[in-house]
Amino acid sequence: MSPILPFLPLNPLQPGPKVGEGTEGLKKRFPSSLPFLPLNPLQPGPKVGEGTEGLKKRFPSSNSACIPISIFRRILPSSRCLLSLLCALIATGSYGADAPPAAIKTNWQQAGWGGGGFYFSAVYHPTQDGVIYMAGDVNGVYKTEDHGKHWRIINNGIASYAVYSLAVSQSEPQTVFAATEDGLSKSTDAGEHWRTLPQTGRKELRITGERKLSIRAIAVDPSDARIVYAASPSGKVYKSSDGGETWAVSYETKPVAEEGGALRVQFGKINGEYYGDLALPVATPAGVNAADCNGIGFSVKGDGSLPKDCFLVLKTSGGTAFRSKNLNAMFKETAWNEVRLKAEDFAVDSDYLKKHPEAASATFSDKNWPDVTRLDIACSGNLPNEASVGLFAKFFFTVNQVSSAKDGTVTFRDFVQDQTAQTFGNIHLGAPPSGTIYSVTVSAANPSHVIAATHDSGLVLSRNAGRTWTRLATPARAASATFDPANPDLIYGAFFKNGVMKSTDGGKRWDKLSKDISENVEVIEVAVSPGNPSDLYAIGSVDYNGACYVSNNGGESWTKSNKIKVDTKANPTLDGISGSMASMSAARNITLNPRNPKEIFIAANWRPCMSLDGGVTWAERDAGTDISCITDIRFHQGKTYVTAMDEGTLVSDNDGGQWRQLWPLKHTPGLSGHNWRVAIDEVNGSTRIISTVTPWYKVPTCVVRSEDGGKTFQSVQTGLPDYTIRPNTMWGQGHPRALAVDPNNPQIIYLGIDGDAANGKSGGGLFKSTDGGASWSQLPNQPASRRMFFALAVDPTDSKRLFWGACGTGGGVHRSEDGGNSWQQVFPTESFIWNLHITTDGTIYCSGQHLWRSSDHGTTWTQVTRFAEKRSIVGIEVHPTDPKTMWISATTWNTKPDGAIYKTTDGGTTWQNITGNIPYVKPILLRFNPATSELWAGGVGLYKTKQ
Repeated sequence: MSPILPFLPLNPLQPGPKVGEGTEGLKKRFPSSLPFLPLNPLQPGPKVGEGTEGLKKRFPSSNSACIPISIFRRILPSSRCLLSLLCALIATGSYGADAPPAAIKTNWQQAGWGGGGFYFSAVYHPTQDGVIYMAGDVNGVYKTEDHGKHWRIINNGIASYAVYSLAVSQSEPQTVFAATEDGLSKSTDAGEHWRTLPQTGRKELRITGERKLSIRAIAVDPSDARIVYAASPSGKVYKSSDGGETWAVSYETKPVAEEGGALRVQFGKINGEYYGDLALPVATPAGVNAADCNGIGFSVKGDGSLPKDCFLVLKTSGGTAFRSKNLNAMFKETAWNEVRLKAEDFAVDSDYLKKHPEAASATFSDKNWPDVTRLDIACSGNLPNEASVGLFAKFFFTVNQVSSAKDGTVTFRDFVQDQTAQTFGNIHLGAPPSGTIYSVTVSAANPSHVIAATHDSGLVLSRNAGRTWTRLATPARAASATFDPANPDLIYGAFFKNGVMKSTDGGKRWDKLSKDISENVEVIEVAVSPGNPSDLYAIGSVDYNGACYVSNNGGESWTKSNKIKVDTKANPTLDGISGSMASMSAARNITLNPRNPKEIFIAANWRPCMSLDGGVTWAERDAGTDISCITDIRFHQGKTYVTAMDEGTLVSDNDGGQWRQLWPLKHTPGLSGHNWRVAIDEVNGSTRIISTVTPWYKVPTCVVRSEDGGKTFQSVQTGLPDYTIRPNTMWGQGHPRALAVDPNNPQIIYLGIDGDAANGKSGGGLFKSTDGGASWSQLPNQPASRRMFFALAVDPTDSKRLFWGACGTGGGVHRSEDGGNSWQQVFPTESFIWNLHITTDGTIYCSGQHLWRSSDHGTTWTQVTRFAEKRSIVGIEVHPTDPKTMWISATTWNTKPDGAIYKTTDGGTTWQNITGNIPYVKPILLRFNPATSELWAGGVGLYKTKQ
């Protein structure tokens, strides 16, 4: 499998701030009278302190690492769809709420396929043969009862759809634990129903499962189901003696004391953001003549690093922002020093200047010092992967000699006394974050022996059920450990690139066993056969190229096994297949059938697999493990077409019973990637299929076009942006998420890509094709905002009338009456518009937090829904022959199971809740197939129900 990154941990539909709004954003979100109100998560907006070159801060130039496209899946929260990774939905007004819609029993049927996503955890049922639990990063937990031949989704009550670790009680086999992004869920009926355990959430004890931070995060005492251990990403091992109802810290790494009381500020390696910002209010100290101020400064001690950019941004009471010269070299100084800046070191912030060109001649002078109300220290660069740390002691004004200051400075903030500050982005204040605990394991032979694998302290062992711990002499970064089933003194450890190690004396001495495993392989788990302790299995990967290593002599030698016999009926995606085989992608968990130790199952990226011969051969086992992130659904002449992130464009000839890939037919750089929208039309007796694509590997957007029903196809880039668009985008870069064919002329097609023009490049917005998608041109005039999601439509009653829904500043609905030559905002009531739908008679619906309707082509609007829940309405569908029958779906932009599907048969006067038993309750797509009277729902997974 290629080194793609399909599932990183960010909420994928999370509406991010508008890049480049800079200091104007400060004015909007932090008025001078209330400079430090907390950010409103319901109103995503500009990031504070980005100052000038906001593009550089969040989206570095090509010589810096870029956010991988896959960060927006799994959220997500993600890295997949994310339909993952951080904010609730946008609330743009206060409206009266109707009574909750009545819930109608609705039976949803899975209509998708398996595989093609990232499965992170797997565990066998200890007593029931053939039962396996598996978990993934966007659609929760799966269960099979026939050794992986068929799976079903079991999400009823789960805390989050992002699940990264599972555990089953040996003594009470119906008890299952799932470590999710939002806490620890527990089932006492073999996964059929879940309950979130108290105080385990991310903002509480953080007993969670998290991407890249959780390998085997939960362990249950094999003799007592009440005793549970949890490895936390916060650097603690928790223990519960009542089945998870209450917890106590059993182990934690003690933080390092800070030098002299100074505040440690770490820019980078905290999250995925490319900038970090420290913000402070500024006021001239009492007793000092403000007119005597002639500069500003701070004392700092660096760590020897050199971030790409670091600026001091000043905001004045009038709202103007000024940015300093680049101060990144201050981190190179590892001794205490003072950074002092004069008025001439500041210039008008360029982002502010974009909004206020009249300020081009503004200068900063000594007379402006009394007007400074706020400062921001903002760093940018490859912060997801590199950190710069500074110790900060005091911030001060420099003053004239006439002032009472003895040393020419007047301190307005001393961090030794007061360390309160506002932070944004990739930044952490205080002692270094405790290294995560990746795994925790209890010995089956002696449950008082518990071992944990840490990020920075190696393996730590307790011999008294977690009361005290001993750090073992192992490499500092440990992924997991396992005890021999019959001997608690025989321990195996997995240590990422340090391979596999073994101790025969309870952890005192360790020997390396991985001479046959390549040094660049990151080994993350070792399993010991309960039938023969000489049979060992280790899993590891290089990027996304995974493998299982098998030893039948206690680890003295290993054999690599990484080929999988594929099952294209269960998983029709063709990426990485050669003949009937594929290479194993990144493996995350390995589990052995306790009743038949030669049966082994691996949860991995794209193709989870099973071996029936002790790891010699492997076969794909993922039928029903729907983990796809569906982005469009269309019906045409008895066929169903879908697009999916990472997986391509697929078609079913039998109403979702079986699927086949249209494209890509193999791993193809420039084509393999995220498919967003699909349009199907009959042209000159042939079926034309068009889909929009964001390829992997930072290759520009393209359109895939077929004129013969998918038998042949070509990739089209003519007229489309030839670079990756960054500014003012929803998910970090421009994606072609909108596509609309003129209902009266299939040769005319409109394509929407989010993102602004910047730095002399034309950006995204609306593109038009007059030759059926063979070539494209950017419209010369664009709506006021190019930041958009799905919202693009052509009025079937007048092909020159177009509608565009935008998000954020300048958002709302925009209309063109002349084919896109000019635009007018016609609906400003909600600034985040997710979708548009126009019926055959020209009635238009738009959706934000609420659903709105216009019967006069957008001139006036009526609010249709008044739901109390603060969700985003994204899916909209209207019955083609009965306009009073409609369906909508409401979602939240995180991994929580918070959403619903609604139906009305009276034009929106009353609504029914038809969420029913759908495993994923917040789809972003609804499509009705009149040929079968079925409503289809897509988002994470693909489902249908009779209507």
